[in-house]
Amino acid sequence: MSTFMLCRAVACAVVPVLVLALPAHAIVVQGTELAPYSAVSTQLGTSHGVVFASANYPAVTFTELMPGLWGIQGAEPWALPSNGGWYNSPIIATFVDLSDGVTPAVVSGTISANWGDGGGDFDAVDMRLYDASNALIASQTFSGSSFTLISMNAVGVRRVEFWPNTNIGAGTSDTGLDWLSFDTPVAVPSPGAALLFAAPLLAHRRRKRSCQ
Repeated sequence: MSTFMLCRAVACAVVPVLVLALPAHAIVVQGTELAPYSAVSTQLGTSHGVVFASANYPAVTFTELMPGLWGIQGAEPWALPSNGGWYNSPIIATFVDLSDGVTPAVVSGTISANWGDGGGDFDAVDMRLYDASNALIASQTFSGSSFTLISMNAVGVRRVEFWPNTNIGAGTSDTGLDWLSFDTPVAVPSPGAALLFAAPLLAHRRRKRSCQ
């Protein structure tokens, strides 16, 4: 049994040690934040600054990844959250402003999670980071036979996606994860706000040219 599995099995005694072992972040999302087997989409917008979706379904689920171990798992129209979702479905986490849970926001620094399952096969997952313009910032493949701490570091991350990689891992490679952690999201100025900010500067430049 891995240290992470043991931590979740005897939560009261060991979880504080696990928290200290993780990178220090302002926000941590655990698979026990909300009621089990419920559709999780925007409920954590104002409390954690993140909203969730899967690829073909607008939600993930907080589910039992294996007996006694809870985490976040993707869902599909044919594998609903109420049925535990589907281990092979992607998990998409998009950052929002804590003030309203809707305004687009970005995260800079290290984004990490404990990913995997109870072992028994060799799994792989692709972790992808996107910026506010939907451009891919970076992508990295992680592999392992049990729960693994995965992390990436970048600036201006609007969205992070976890996709099973069955080319490297087994066909049963999963995306289940827990302890998704990141620094506090910072709101992205709207195009209108950016124009308002830029207008005085442009006017100043025009006046300067006319005086030359």
